[in-house]
Amino acid sequence: MTPMRTDISNLLIIGTGGFFGAISRFLLSGAVATPFDTLTVNVLGSFALGMLMYETGFLGHVSQRTRMGFGIGFLGSFTTFSAFAVQSYQMAPTFAILNIAANVILTLIAVFLGRGVIILLSRKMEWGVVK
Repeated sequence: MTPMRTDISNLLIIGTGGFFGAISRFLLSGAVATPFDTLTVNVLGSFALGMLMYETGFLGHVSQRTRMGFGIGFLGSFTTFSAFAVQSYQMAPTFAILNIAANVILTLIAVFLGRGVIILLSRKMEWGVVK
């Protein structure tokens, strides 16, 4: 994979993805409206990022610009480490430790599950099940 130049079109693609990712995060957090809203978006975003990261290696249908716009832009602003850190800091110590553990463990599991979905899809395509 060749590195892309940092030009205005790439910045606009990432910025547009970031705009929609931030809005989506805000809307989903409002819909979930629990202490687990940040955990929810981080797990969903990690799952999608796991799929996106491994899609190129197994299927190869997503362009580098789409990966930039969706991966860096959308998912970068949809998921949020800073909100997770602040929420953990504001919690009682026991809940903070549980929140930290849940975010780390569940987001890593989500990445592996996203990867698994792509591997499964690639195998089904090889077998002619998905066309």
